[in-house]
Amino acid sequence: MESSLKNMVLTLAAITLISAGALSVVYSMTEEAIQLSKAAKTLDALGNVLPDFDNDPSVDTVTVMANNLPAKVYTAMNGSLPAGYAVETVTRLGYSGEIRFIVGFLPNGDIYNIEVLEHAETPGLGSKIKDDDNPVLLSFKGKNPADLVMKVTKDGGDIDVITASTISSRAYTDAVERAYIAFREVALGEEQTRPEAINFVAAVLPAEDNGEELSITAYNGTHGGIFVAYTTSGDLAGSAVESTTEGYGGPIRLLVGFSPGGTVYDIAVIEQMETPGFGAEIEEHDNPLAVSFRGHDPGKMKIAFRSENGDVDGISGSSITSQAYMDAVANAYREMVKFKELNERDE
Repeated sequence: MESSLKNMVLTLAAITLISAGALSVVYSMTEEAIQLSKAAKTLDALGNVLPDFDNDPSVDTVTVMANNLPAKVYTAMNGSLPAGYAVETVTRLGYSGEIRFIVGFLPNGDIYNIEVLEHAETPGLGSKIKDDDNPVLLSFKGKNPADLVMKVTKDGGDIDVITASTISSRAYTDAVERAYIAFREVALGEEQTRPEAINFVAAVLPAEDNGEELSITAYNGTHGGIFVAYTTSGDLAGSAVESTTEGYGGPIRLLVGFSPGGTVYDIAVIEQMETPGFGAEIEEHDNPLAVSFRGHDPGKMKIAFRSENGDVDGISGSSITSQAYMDAVANAYREMVKFKELNERDE
């Protein structure tokens, strides 16, 4: 009986190992095939989004970060001169998830053509981003992004939307904007700049109300800079703490201003890539999240949505963005308290 049970266990173990090995082989073969298919699709698209070239752009590539997502830039040559640049880019703002594009630029920055490489948008609606005559593509084709307001018309920009597919149209615009950032860095040698948090300090501290200039000392913190500010009369104006979390569309960077007593005086959004008309509302000074924190000590709050018996009002239809904002403020508060305790100990 024991021998029979032992043999059964050994047999099952052997079958499991063999099955796992077979699955691993199949997965690696499938994964390789998928990657080769993607590469072939991209190479085919290069011919559609660029004018005539006589080199192999796939061997002359560089990957850069554009608004915190990677963008791969292909350089096409015609003789000794660049014929154009193709940028493979992605957006996370699609209605049904990520959308991959390849955007072709002439050397002067004009858009030659755009092709959608992958998407999962709604058939008959957002899927029209693949059409050669869709209004979003026609808004870009033959034009230089430098001459356009890179928002859809519903948001005050120059880009026409696909009927009943505003979200997909916004995602398309977001991807092209990323591609243009990457093009400028690689083709024109322009450095990408990020707003400096220190430039927002006066706006989130009470000394600004008195018209006083601040004397600001910057320190390194876990999530970004910590700025301690004094007025010209030598009084402590408070501290401002930079904090970054991951939102729906990418990183959200805040600067949270604390009064000397530890209450939130104000909050500035330094950078965000949230959906226009939804999560992007965090940019508004009196958005419900900012109002919930302003004038309160986060250490005495329950930092959760009111629907969860907390003390914070979220932005309607933007729970991921709202949660990221709350997390950023909570991180900033913890950083402020830790910094204050360390400095009091040193004194």
